[in-house]
Amino acid sequence: MHYTVVRESAGRLRLRLHAGSLDAGEARGIEACLCEVAGVHAAEVHPANQSVLLRLSPAAREEALARVAALDVLHLPVREVPQDDVELPVRLEDERFALEADELMVWAALRRMVLLMSVRAAWAILKSLGYVAKGLACLMRGQLAVEVLDATAITACLLRGTYGEADTIMFLLRLSDVMQDHVSRRTRLALEQGLVVQAGTAWLVGEGSDVEVSLDQVRVGDVLRVRAGATVPVGGEVIRGDAALNEATMTGEAALAHKQAGSTVCSGTAVEEGELEVRVTAPPGQARIDAIAQMVERASELKSSSQGRAERLADGLVPVAFASFLGILAVTRNIEKALAVLMVDYSCAIRISTPILVMSAMREAAARDVVVKGGKYLEALAEADTVVFDKTGTLTEASPRLATVLSAGTMDESQVLRLAACIEEHYPHSVARAIVEGARQRGLSHEHELHAEVSYVVAHGIAARVGGGKAVIGSAHFVFEDEDVTCPEGFFERVEAASPGTSRVYLACGGELQGALCIEDPLRPGVRGTLERLRSLGLSNLVMLTGDSAHAAQVAAREAGVDRYFAQVLPEDKATYVERLEAEGHRVVMVGDGINDSPALAAASVSVALADASDIAQTVADISIRDASLERLVLARDLSGRLQRRIVSRYRFIVGFNSLLIVLGVIGILPLTTAATLHNLSTVAIAASNTSSLLPDRRRLTA
Repeated sequence: MHYTVVRESAGRLRLRLHAGSLDAGEARGIEACLCEVAGVHAAEVHPANQSVLLRLSPAAREEALARVAALDVLHLPVREVPQDDVELPVRLEDERFALEADELMVWAALRRMVLLMSVRAAWAILKSLGYVAKGLACLMRGQLAVEVLDATAITACLLRGTYGEADTIMFLLRLSDVMQDHVSRRTRLALEQGLVVQAGTAWLVGEGSDVEVSLDQVRVGDVLRVRAGATVPVGGEVIRGDAALNEATMTGEAALAHKQAGSTVCSGTAVEEGELEVRVTAPPGQARIDAIAQMVERASELKSSSQGRAERLADGLVPVAFASFLGILAVTRNIEKALAVLMVDYSCAIRISTPILVMSAMREAAARDVVVKGGKYLEALAEADTVVFDKTGTLTEASPRLATVLSAGTMDESQVLRLAACIEEHYPHSVARAIVEGARQRGLSHEHELHAEVSYVVAHGIAARVGGGKAVIGSAHFVFEDEDVTCPEGFFERVEAASPGTSRVYLACGGELQGALCIEDPLRPGVRGTLERLRSLGLSNLVMLTGDSAHAAQVAAREAGVDRYFAQVLPEDKATYVERLEAEGHRVVMVGDGINDSPALAAASVSVALADASDIAQTVADISIRDASLERLVLARDLSGRLQRRIVSRYRFIVGFNSLLIVLGVIGILPLTTAATLHNLSTVAIAASNTSSLLPDRRRLTA
């Protein structure tokens, strides 16, 4: 096997393999093979980027490289991947952090105990060059940032001949960097497991009709059909069709991307309008690797405003520190007192503390099945006072049941249900799943498609060509108003009498109503209690939106305990209700599950989707809950509030403690070396404390 040495340091060797692709079993097999080499202490193989990290003794280097070169790409060793192996990357990352921190501390201790003063001085001067270069680079860009302050403090120590003090400052800065990198990588691992919506099946384009297949059956070169409301399951090239894709999770752009023949599409993006035929260019999961990396990077960049304010404040304090330095020097003529302002600054602690705290909170949320796609969404959730719930699939169970089928035309009830299931099976929505499952339970199969084509009419319903005529299925508004279908006299009363309080879907063919399908939509267990807990956390305005009848909405609202409800809301109007609440000064959380909810999700301050929501809702939501319980929303709100309170408390401590050190240093009570050491130690201590859990263990839920 060919490989490239990427990086090498004492006891560590990183390689990049050129194997084409690796799966988890092959990665574990290569690790086991390399660990057989005497002197190799640990081996990590990452299939995503085909990197290998070896921790080994110098004597084992050549044999380890020879073992890699001897691997046969076509017959790689394979080891079974245990079920709990999903935790392996986290354990390896923790071990990596522990090793790096230990190396830093051991090397710092050895320098003090073993090296001669002259050697330590030379080492400090050499090591300082990197910090000085960063400071000069900032000045050349016209920026008076924290890096300039660090470089100035280190240079001042060197000029004063206090090389040990300079060494201590650089050690603590490096330790803070290692800690921040560790938290960032831990958060990345958590996000990688939850950000991407993984489709379980795909529609394979066949001769005459499409066939639904498991995703693991998809091969390069296959042609898949992806309709509105679905997530693109694999990376590929569009060969036919026209559609608008939501690529916000990949690019960060809110505008829909137009795709047509010749365009490329990424797995994990969602089709909001239109339909595409996509030729697969990468195996399922492989093209997803780059998508994950982009999503994680974007999530890291979505800083909360408090984090952004902290960083701006940190940079803004640098000129103040320099001005104070010059002012104290002019008044006291004492360089050591003046240096107290540079050696003990606020900006370093503020800049390091807040990002670590936000990233740690995101990691903690992901560990508890709440994936937050950026720090700013945690802050928006903490500031919100209103929650807008879609009814179907959110307040109610995501697995509604078909209750009744009524015929209104030439088709009997079985024919109505069979055709409805054939059309609805192409679209990932809870009501569609109920209809398809209802047909299956009644033994109504449709191996041969009953329609020539199917198109989703965005925010309305579905239209299809059946026997040369047009068939439509959807809400009463869509069928009777938009499609101008006539309803037989007394049919609404008949439906209400047969199945009161249910949701209704109507089917029409050739402009004639054929029947209605009544869907039972029971509330999720414990919804009322969950909403009460949200109120206790400050979300005082709870609103329900639904397209159902006023009677069905009233029943659901009374049972759930919402403050207000709006019935017969058109899908495209849900966003209008959210925007109206925002315009009134409310900070709105929108919780939705359907294809039609995406405009409302986008209009809210922060949007939430549960695990059983449609693919598109999970893709566009700012917060994805990886189980089907609204209890996790309570947890997320509690976590976000605790995060904001900790940010404020840490800021107050940083300002208070460092102000005390500066005052004591300027008046001469505290030696400069002691003040600087206390400042840097407090910075590291704050950063370390910010990695601790915000929620106590007893708050783990069992939903």
